[in-house]
Amino acid sequence: MERLMVNFTGEYIKQGQIIAYIYSPDLVTAQEELFEARKVADTQPQFFNAAKEKLKNWKLSDNQIAQILQSGTVKEELPIHADVSGYVTEKMVNLGDYVNKGKALYQIANLNSVWVLFDIYESDMPWVRKGDEVVFTIPSLPGENFKGRISYIDPVINPMTRVAKARIEIGNAGLRLKPEMFASGTVKAKQPIASEAITIPKSAVMWTGERSVVYIKNTTSNGVNFVLRDVTLGPSLGNGFIVKEGLQEGDEIAVNGTFSID
Repeated sequence: MERLMVNFTGEYIKQGQIIAYIYSPDLVTAQEELFEARKVADTQPQFFNAAKEKLKNWKLSDNQIAQILQSGTVKEELPIHADVSGYVTEKMVNLGDYVNKGKALYQIANLNSVWVLFDIYESDMPWVRKGDEVVFTIPSLPGENFKGRISYIDPVINPMTRVAKARIEIGNAGLRLKPEMFASGTVKAKQPIASEAITIPKSAVMWTGERSVVYIKNTTSNGVNFVLRDVTLGPSLGNGFIVKEGLQEGDEIAVNGTFSID
């Protein structure tokens, strides 16, 4: 690397901007071959075209090749142009470094639109679907609500954290949303089962080994007592459960103190 035109992260660069100058013996040789091939271009145009294609394989543009031919001299330093516009998020090379073919010099991110990634806990997976709307807030931008729709859900759950990633894509006018900001969101989801399903608070459920039980209120002439009943639970609702079997609408249950009742 002979010269670096971009020296710090966070700098904005435009597509086509020169970001560095490089010296390569192979590039010098390729230019010399180009000049030699030009001498026989009239009789052997295939050699001349092959020499130009060799330089194109080094990412030189037609305009750069034309400038080299016009100058008539071999350029020992050749410019590298940015392929995209964006902000430099990582500088991966220093002045004087030797670089191999294919090595990245900078990481460049276009922040006009960003991904917002949310953790979906395993117990909440039945509720979240692609296309669901997410309303989210960011601590560093208090008082503002943002919204977007889920465009992708990771098909694999992280075995360590027991979460899957949900992704929304959102426009970032003014670049107010910064990479690595923390966001907290709420999903507006529909019930995956019948809307008339019975729901109960989590505090009403007592686990006894492999069973889930609740206590039904029973009023008689002798007073009030509670009757244990097995229930089959469905998906979690945050602070509650859907009950698949074991309860009917109108049943009165104890929602707190189940261990005391037991």
